Amino acid sequence: MSQTAWYLGCGSDDVGDRALLVGDRGRVAVVADQLDDPVWLNEDRGLTTVTGTYAGRRITVSAFGMGAPIAAVVLHELADLGVGAALRVGTVMAVAPTQMGELVIADGAVRGESTSAAYAPQGYPALADHALGNALRRAAAGIDREVRTGLIASYDGFYPTMAVWRKNANAAAPQPGIVAVDMETSALLVVGRILGVTTGSLCLATVDQQTGQMLAAGEREAGERDLVTCGLEALTFLHDRSDQRSD
Repeated sequence: MSQTAWYLGCGSDDVGDRALLVGDRGRVAVVADQLDDPVWLNEDRGLTTVTGTYAGRRITVSAFGMGAPIAAVVLHELADLGVGAALRVGTVMAVAPTQMGELVIADGAVRGESTSAAYAPQGYPALADHALGNALRRAAAGIDREVRTGLIASYDGFYPTMAVWRKNANAAAPQPGIVAVDMETSALLVVGRILGVTTGSLCLATVDQQTGQMLAAGEREAGERDLVTCGLEALTFLHDRSDQRSD
């Protein structure tokens, strides 16, 4: 019997074994445009969810909005429905030397948000799945766009912590290896690993953290199309869970 998710409102028969997690529900349509036979499942509370096929693989895309708490809820519900691999495809603030318009593959993340503490103690590392990271690198090699790899720092406080161009911001100095900041990556990496879901993060750098400069609308649209293509390709390159070795 199909299990039904509390917030997503769809059942285990409705989703694929792999999923893209997006913040902006408008990005769901960008993904759906690249899927064959997309089925729109739910739009309640803005948690828009669609399932279709890509290169013969059944894939679900689900939007969570903004912030680690709701992102963790969506990932947890998808895991309960049987999703075995989940990739965040979103946007980040660029930290030098990262440039706007680059794709950012997270090797891991600094846990500056609070949600992940509900799943694991603070000393637990937020690491991206190694096999999914390799699949992302392979997929990115086929896209004409600069790619940055490294650590993402995730925080809850957008204005007081992340938006350092504002006079009232109180952000810490960038730590070595941090190439971008966001609100969700570290939580998703921890929650995914605790729940046994192959999890990673691929983002487009759309804002400069130091200046607040934003990527132009046309450049952002082109970047998001590349972002989605890269994410979908990576999920198809990823071996089935039964074929993967634990990293």
